[in-house]
Amino acid sequence: MTDTLHMLTKNKPIPIKLASKMFGIDFWKSFINDDVSGGKVMTLKSPVTGAGFKVTPWLDKEKKHLVGFLIKINVPACVVGNNAFLHVLVYESAKLALMLLKEHFKSNGVSPKYLNMINLKHAVIKYLELTYLLKCDDIDDAMLKRNELEARINAIYHYIATKYRNHQGEGYDRTVYLDLRNHPFVRAYIKWHDIKENKKYGLYDGADYLGEDIKEKIYALSQSGLRIELGVSEAYLEKHHPGMSRVMAWKDKAKSDDVIGKVFESFRSMLRLNDNLRHNKHRPNDLAKFDQKTQDFLKIYYAGEAGPYLEGLTKNQRYELKKKILNVARIDPSIPPSKHKQLTHMKWCNQPPAPKLLKKHREIWPYVFNMENMPMFYENIKQAGLKLNIK
Repeated sequence: MTDTLHMLTKNKPIPIKLASKMFGIDFWKSFINDDVSGGKVMTLKSPVTGAGFKVTPWLDKEKKHLVGFLIKINVPACVVGNNAFLHVLVYESAKLALMLLKEHFKSNGVSPKYLNMINLKHAVIKYLELTYLLKCDDIDDAMLKRNELEARINAIYHYIATKYRNHQGEGYDRTVYLDLRNHPFVRAYIKWHDIKENKKYGLYDGADYLGEDIKEKIYALSQSGLRIELGVSEAYLEKHHPGMSRVMAWKDKAKSDDVIGKVFESFRSMLRLNDNLRHNKHRPNDLAKFDQKTQDFLKIYYAGEAGPYLEGLTKNQRYELKKKILNVARIDPSIPPSKHKQLTHMKWCNQPPAPKLLKKHREIWPYVFNMENMPMFYENIKQAGLKLNIK
């Protein structure tokens, strides 16, 4: 699954006055002459867990017709009450998000005829976060791997502003970020307890739906893992995976798995893990194996004097020298020696399989966001919706 899904449903244009009556929304007129993309944002609650999600009525450019609904949601929080263990199930998440929106309208008396106009046939993904759970020995091992990742990010991208390679928190709570244009957005952290101070859409993320005993068991397992969340936009999907911004395209498991794998490979490429960059300084006997020009440059490089030397070269000369040194010595001259030594191999950073819990953890099975539990999630939403309608 994705922790975060921004999905835009699309329907035939409906005049806003008519749409107001159909869906029981009474604020359309204030947006007729506005320059916003849609109507007023609605903060809704999951009838199952109480977690919040946002819905924005989407208008055409003239602000005269309703053309869809933009849903921003953390689906596991809305159907499980926790997102510690999950599988990447984009299409199924979209189905659940749509069900939750329809249950809201249904509980407010919207006709089934109008509800059927809201579907996934032409829905598009505006933003999506794919979650990868890397298994570790324990929480300390997870922290070491997260620190290794952060050090590598700071070494390779030492030249960009820190706001694009930021971090928040300390110790086990530290979260590492990397935000590069035209690349997946990166977030890495350890899921080991509720984060009550971070509210989503004005509501807690749904963790309070679970009892303390089951949460303790969930976090006792999830803390032994590093969580990598990779965010991709509609534009990114269309550029690198044409057609995959359409929700319906994710029904195809082969295509879905292909994109999930390639997004993780893009993350590895951002870290330059396939470049086999060296982190140990060359010893004298290693240097002696290179030609004299390479030896001379590496001596300058390790002395911290490569900057002025490189500035004296033309752009083409710098490119050729960098390519040669990278190929023969596994050193990127644009990365200072003090940073280069932080580039450990990170052999652990490969796409992980979906989490599978052993039978001894069967008590936690109902709280895993996976295909096996989908029928239960659908039924829970229906039953919660029935209770709302009775009220």
